[in-house]
Amino acid sequence: MLIEDREKGSYSESDPSLSTKFREAGFGFWHESDAGAILHPLEAAYLAKLGKTSFDGASPEKFILTQKKKDKLFPFALEVYSAIRSTGRMVRPFMKGAKYLRVYAPGVGRAEERPSQLLCLLPGKLPSSKSIEAEVKIAHLARLDLIVACGTEKETKFYKVSAYRF
Repeated sequence: MLIEDREKGSYSESDPSLSTKFREAGFGFWHESDAGAILHPLEAAYLAKLGKTSFDGASPEKFILTQKKKDKLFPFALEVYSAIRSTGRMVRPFMKGAKYLRVYAPGVGRAEERPSQLLCLLPGKLPSSKSIEAEVKIAHLARLDLIVACGTEKETKFYKVSAYRF
């Protein structure tokens, strides 16, 4: 069962065996002092949606609605996260916010290698060249390839920015 840590805005699994399985599957943030995985709300919602765990007193749908009140981007981020995770690739959100996701090369775990792509979530229509330019700068500073996800929760499109002229 997932328990909320209100101070950190994260969730932790109360069952130690499940927590270990989640760690092996690449979920959560780990610290030596913590007893279990510290899950980002995207990871918690994804695992609950799959039926791998449950929330303390809430359904996954109710949880998603609650998170949407905190961050309007959350339902779109969850769909993108789910789409990438369902292909078997490792994807990790940053602990604060859900605008960017780190995506690892196929077959690579986060402990083995650094991420290869920065996924920027821009729901709605195609982004403007000015917004793409800003995102390219961020990806360039992180030395990662930029992938832009746009569209809606029902129809998401991914674009890899391989060259951009400033």
